[in-house]
Amino acid sequence: MAGHRENLSFPTQEDFVGTALAMTRLQQTYQLDVGELASGMLNGIKYGAAMSWQDCFVLGQHLYSMRDFNNTVPWMQQSMQLLVKQSYSKDSEALDFMETVMGYHESMGDYENALHLINHVLAVQPDQRLHLLETRAHLEQLISDGVKRGLMHEVARSPDDYHISREYRVYQQVCREELRPAPAAQRYLRCRLFAGNGRKSSYVPYKLEELHLDPYIIQVHDVISARDTAELQHLARPELQRSQVYSRTGHEHISANFRTSQGTTFEYTEHPIMQKMSHHVAEISGLDMRSAEQLQIANYGIGGHYEPHMDSFPDSYDYSLNMYKTNRLATGIYYLSNVEAGGGTAFPFLPLLVTPERGSLLFWYNLHRSGDPDYRTKHAACPVLQGSKWIANVWIRLSNQDQVRPCELQRDHEISLPYMDFK
Repeated sequence: MAGHRENLSFPTQEDFVGTALAMTRLQQTYQLDVGELASGMLNGIKYGAAMSWQDCFVLGQHLYSMRDFNNTVPWMQQSMQLLVKQSYSKDSEALDFMETVMGYHESMGDYENALHLINHVLAVQPDQRLHLLETRAHLEQLISDGVKRGLMHEVARSPDDYHISREYRVYQQVCREELRPAPAAQRYLRCRLFAGNGRKSSYVPYKLEELHLDPYIIQVHDVISARDTAELQHLARPELQRSQVYSRTGHEHISANFRTSQGTTFEYTEHPIMQKMSHHVAEISGLDMRSAEQLQIANYGIGGHYEPHMDSFPDSYDYSLNMYKTNRLATGIYYLSNVEAGGGTAFPFLPLLVTPERGSLLFWYNLHRSGDPDYRTKHAACPVLQGSKWIANVWIRLSNQDQVRPCELQRDHEISLPYMDFK
């Protein structure tokens, strides 16, 4: 055992916190029932092993320590429901533990579940637990009077908390496919074979599907092979590190809870497959890939996500310390895997959800022709519900694109301004 302890890597506090956040993120985004989630069921499909009552309690305990009291309640409740089903649930030790959990519910202001546990304990050991009679009477009085106090009611979210904003609710609805583009917006969309913008190395045309016309968003199918996607995963896996984002000033990269994935970067010249990927983007878009950032390969595990964000940078961004110097004109996402459930790319303002399809390329412009940000292209990676999501990000800067995508005579950015500060 001593040897195993030296060689094994045990979960850290950060691992526990990350798991707790991922579980509640899936629960809230996809409106999952806690009982089903604990049993390993996702939308009626059995995916994994069931959680024990101890698992549910530990998760609830971590949520409590994180002061996420509304999510603590259902996991504590689920823990006790599972404990009651155990053969030893009427032992004194188990009843003592139920009293402890009752204290959690009472402190949070969840008087109904606290009362339910007290009644259960008193039904098993009425004579040995007389001290609970006074607590029961007190809770019954609070419930009768309609008293709302406790941590759930006293610790309210700040009004400017993004996670209670209208934009965030819309994003979750798009991930659940409750919001879809209006039929009128899809009437003129088409699929077609596209020869490309230059000299292709193959006579096989691209299978181009229009997903949105303004802003223009396309998904090109079967761009790279399954063998190539597997090779890219193999190349990236040893190099993966926690994904980071640019700070607001652009001076540094930082980790953030709103983006939970692992990633690494490559020069396109490092491998023939990556050179082909660059060539395909150039052929499909007509853009000058000499202004492209390094290829970024990223992996999202279960619960992995990236909240709504713009790929382009705000006016306050400082380009002086950035080697690329100009804004991100366009984004391409190569999907390197299918995803069993969840993990779509959501555009809340359109509202559009793109399903990952292995080997395909999703492409759009982040900027209007005027160079202003197109706020309608704010997008997100919905949480992965089941499976593992692999992507490769292509970001193309504005430099050297004036001949390929010239400005119009008039600025054309007004149409997206209502989404700049969407409330």
